[in-house]
Amino acid sequence: MVSTSRSGCTIFRKCICNLYGMEDSNSWLKKNDYQHIEQAPFSTQPHILKILIHYIPESNLGFALNEMPKIWLYRGDTVRQFLSHVARLHTKINHVYSEDDQPRLDDNSIGATRNQFDIFMYRQKLFWKVWKAYGFIKNEPLIKFEDFLKEPNEVVGSLKNWYHEKFRFGMKATLPMPHQIEMDYTKKFANYDEIQGWFNE
Repeated sequence: MVSTSRSGCTIFRKCICNLYGMEDSNSWLKKNDYQHIEQAPFSTQPHILKILIHYIPESNLGFALNEMPKIWLYRGDTVRQFLSHVARLHTKINHVYSEDDQPRLDDNSIGATRNQFDIFMYRQKLFWKVWKAYGFIKNEPLIKFEDFLKEPNEVVGSLKNWYHEKFRFGMKATLPMPHQIEMDYTKKFANYDEIQGWFNE
């Protein structure tokens, strides 16, 4: 599954794994070289490999992405995606599995830098570049995260028709599902208006 940071990859991926009985790689690729994937504990079973676009050096993306069928996930609300990304850097909380674990930030307590924004936008553009090169030409599924939130069963179920030979096996798994992080980012960022301006440039 190819996506960018904070695009909803974890909840979407775990939902697929649970429904079709697949292994979840979690963030294995973040700390390991793709060339060593055969040594990963999940590699002997049907699995979904999480590929955030910055996990693999750009010069090696073609090698990795050509080797496997892919699901491409993006988030329509890129402003909220960016704010979520920066907030995570402050709270150090990636996902929550109970309401008690929800991150808490004081109003106007954090800010985003232009450098953070530029890196974020570069990765967004890189995602669409590689999707066009390695996903579009193969007619691979491109999923909007917001569509999954509205109709999760329909979106996940549609993948069975795309790659049915891999989705015909296994018992339903019971991976824990993360909760949605509830945070009004418009109140947490001291320079929210400035950030909006960056997106409108």
